[in-house]
Amino acid sequence: MKGVISVFEYDLLGNENVRKPGIVSLPAGVFKHLEAMALSEKGCLFLRLTARDNHRLLQVQNYAGMLFTPLGIHLEILPKVGRNLTAEKARETLLIMLSYLTGFRHIETQQASVQTYSKPLLEIFITQFLQSLSLLLKKGLRSEYRVHSGNLTFMKGKLNVPAQLRHNVINRDKFFVSYEEYSSDNPANRLLHSALNKLSKMPLSAGNQQWLQELRFAFDDIAVSQDIESDFSQLRVGRNMVHYEAPIEWAKLILTGMSPMALQGEANSISLLFPLEAVFESFVAQTLAEELPRELKIIPQSGGLSLVNHKGKNHFSLRPDLLIRKGLPAKNHIVMDTKWKLISQHSKNQYGLSQADLYQMFAYGQKYLEGDGEMYLIYPEHDNFTGPISHHFAFSDTLKLWIVPYRITASKGQRFSLQ
Repeated sequence: MKGVISVFEYDLLGNENVRKPGIVSLPAGVFKHLEAMALSEKGCLFLRLTARDNHRLLQVQNYAGMLFTPLGIHLEILPKVGRNLTAEKARETLLIMLSYLTGFRHIETQQASVQTYSKPLLEIFITQFLQSLSLLLKKGLRSEYRVHSGNLTFMKGKLNVPAQLRHNVINRDKFFVSYEEYSSDNPANRLLHSALNKLSKMPLSAGNQQWLQELRFAFDDIAVSQDIESDFSQLRVGRNMVHYEAPIEWAKLILTGMSPMALQGEANSISLLFPLEAVFESFVAQTLAEELPRELKIIPQSGGLSLVNHKGKNHFSLRPDLLIRKGLPAKNHIVMDTKWKLISQHSKNQYGLSQADLYQMFAYGQKYLEGDGEMYLIYPEHDNFTGPISHHFAFSDTLKLWIVPYRITASKGQRFSLQ
């Protein structure tokens, strides 16, 4: 795919005149576009203005995904999941996490290969859409009977007597009729055709462009959607349309840019950016049950307790990412919190831990465990953090905190373990 610039989370971006180590040079028009976004009144969560040696720069924040920019260039932002990082590993990590995110469960990761991850994210998404659509066409496009009404020059279906008397008292050579027609021109197929039509105007790889054109022939007799929102609202994907689920989800992504953060771009663009902190938290919450003993019950985003009470009212809500309960009746057993940050197993500079995070865990321990129990801070595994920090952090003789990695790309049952 032409016109793709790949960068990593927290990379520094400069215009094409800046040629310095550690800075990604962008075409002047692209840099100007991104700088304007960062300076907009609404603000920009994924870019921060900064400077080095009198050069204006942009720093990518903790977001990942793809962004359409002018000049036909897509900016691909990849998660920073290690010091010795490859784009392939970063894409694999992001896609695995996204496949557990609501609205993106149709993403295929089980059959993905190293060659797949060598492609930009947009190409991977489009390939999966085309693949799901090919499977649908093998099963056949859904057709259904639709009722039509019209004033025809021939008799067809059932004569609508009131309408006939109203319209054809003089024109007796016409028939106002209602009739059924078996057609594949329905909301689902119109949306799929519209998604193909939109992609055909984008600079895709030669292979995907050819594949796309071949699939479009199957939709020659189907109109593109004239009202995308209305067609989506009419969708009813029942048991007899299960094979439509994946291609329709991809079509929704392509046509409406649905994501945790969708950006407005050109009419024929797709811009998707994901806040990695939230994506990682969701991934851990969705997969943790596969890693823990069955008798432990996981409560995500538990609330109800506050840091202080003032004049009879609670203030400063405390909501740990994960609360683990055990027993009958269930009692709070473990408190867990996830952090999207690279830390180190080496004690130099306190492992890269944040003092604020430890204060937060102390508050959780006092309120949810009454100062007696174990807690876990969960960080993504990377090449410099492959196992738990060997010793716990003791807030007291009875309240302990463990710092542990979560292995995103590992198989089920191997991502995480309690101390």
